[in-house]
Amino acid sequence: MKDIASLSIQKFLEDLGSSSPTPGGGSVSALCGSIASRLTEMVASLTIGRPRFAEVQQEMAKAAETGKILSGKFLDLATKDSAAYDLFMKALSLPKDNEQEKARRKDSMQEALKQSTLVPLQTLELAKELVANSLVVAEKGNPNAITDAGVSALLADAAARGAAMNVKINLTSIEDESFVQDGLHRVEEELKELDAAVEKVLAIVKSKLPR
Repeated sequence: MKDIASLSIQKFLEDLGSSSPTPGGGSVSALCGSIASRLTEMVASLTIGRPRFAEVQQEMAKAAETGKILSGKFLDLATKDSAAYDLFMKALSLPKDNEQEKARRKDSMQEALKQSTLVPLQTLELAKELVANSLVVAEKGNPNAITDAGVSALLADAAARGAAMNVKINLTSIEDESFVQDGLHRVEEELKELDAAVEKVLAIVKSKLPR
């Protein structure tokens, strides 16, 4: 398992461009969320301690802490996504010389596929919390950093949509119909809510940009 947090940016990019399947799109989606979270923390930090923003100091302190916490959670999901894929590859390599082994291999693969689905689902759900924080700093944060609030929302959207694609591709190979339908429903509902929130952030950003 590759601990994404321990890799340098250069090493991560080298691994990403290699023939190794991990890290892949799922880890990149989560990493986008981690970066976006830190952007919300930055906007809040650029607001804290400035007299002109005295009325929102408490909200900005909370937004900064939320951004930091979310970043750590996304980073953890980036590593878990790679670990889930490795688990599937391990299941795929199990012996299949008799019916018992075939059944064990199949069960292991199905379980690994479910885990590979649950991780991006968590990324998708966490992206909604991130956009909510982007909205707070876009509305009340230092307007000199308004574009950073906008970039955080855009990256959150990318993280969510990338995670949603990974969920859907994994669901096509899962035989548990109840699990599949629940996953599809969660994706649809989360994206619907997230779309509205992202649009709201971007509208605020646009309204504060020079004409």
